[in-house]
Amino acid sequence: MSIQVNDQEIDWQKWQFLEINDETKFRDNFLNAQDYHENFEELINGLYTVVDGFSHYKNDSKFSGYIASGHQRIRDALDLMSLQYSAGGDLNFTKELYPYLLHWTEEYAETSHLYNLSPDAGGRYVWHISLGTEDYWYIALRLICFGLLTGYADQMSRIMTIIDYTEATPEGQEKDGLIERLVAPFVTDRGIPPNDARRHLPYRKLIKVFDAAPEKRPAMMLQYLEDWYEASRREPYHDQHPQPDIRSGISYFGYWSWEAAAVTWLLDIDDTNYREHQFYPKDLVDFARSQAESVSAETTIEKIKIKGGEQSTKTGFWTTPAQPNQRQHFSKGEILPTLSEQDWGEVYWYYDGEE
Repeated sequence: MSIQVNDQEIDWQKWQFLEINDETKFRDNFLNAQDYHENFEELINGLYTVVDGFSHYKNDSKFSGYIASGHQRIRDALDLMSLQYSAGGDLNFTKELYPYLLHWTEEYAETSHLYNLSPDAGGRYVWHISLGTEDYWYIALRLICFGLLTGYADQMSRIMTIIDYTEATPEGQEKDGLIERLVAPFVTDRGIPPNDARRHLPYRKLIKVFDAAPEKRPAMMLQYLEDWYEASRREPYHDQHPQPDIRSGISYFGYWSWEAAAVTWLLDIDDTNYREHQFYPKDLVDFARSQAESVSAETTIEKIKIKGGEQSTKTGFWTTPAQPNQRQHFSKGEILPTLSEQDWGEVYWYYDGEE
């Protein structure tokens, strides 16, 4: 069965067929096969159920239940991305899933805001994604890192609008030093980032990497990964792995420092001396880098990016993250669609060749 999201059909059956049945492909040695299969089914079914339910939510004036399910849907999508990476899944699935995740995050924020406006909230505004809680890692950090590493850096402003939520306070919530540095190249007018992280260890140690000389960064990254697990002892993912060959029934999705991957990619750090580290998702970094390399290696396709609402500068096919897996043909001078009906935010089109 399929469901429409942002005018795009989700092929749930196709996603179910992505379940990994070869344990030799697992990237995470702690991942238990039976736990993996149970968690995979639970996450896919959970996403389907909430997506189906949310298609009717605007007809319901009681938003509190939708807030809880919408929040869980975001976590489930991010957990599914983490789980599939740990199981050796194709990273193109993460790239395909990400636009839906962005839409679901905005849908959740909408219901959260409507609840804040309702009498049930008692005039109290609550952050959609609170950086001072476990949402920091569960949602904010993974949402940003997966986006940066799968080609959606130009969508970071949509995430930061939700995190700021200026309706709660005009200045938004207290900023996080690591998150601000990750999005700084892609979101304007953020100001000077603080030199601390809201969740402190291990993340604040990465802030120093941004300020370090390029030749010192590889050693600093190695040390960060060496300290990462023990420094994460207060984080929700710590000590969640099952015992070998014992079905635990717990929701373990892998130990990965997604933020180390994002910083490595963003600063173009040579990861030679730490790419085999247990907690470093090297394949995701390679995936991010290969996309850029494949674009630059194409001599017949110019790298052109134009905002929706502006004129096409070249006749040919164009793509946009707002419509994943689709190409549209436009003539030179033709206005590229804004797709405002999809509530995507700022839409950018990328030239994809003449054929």
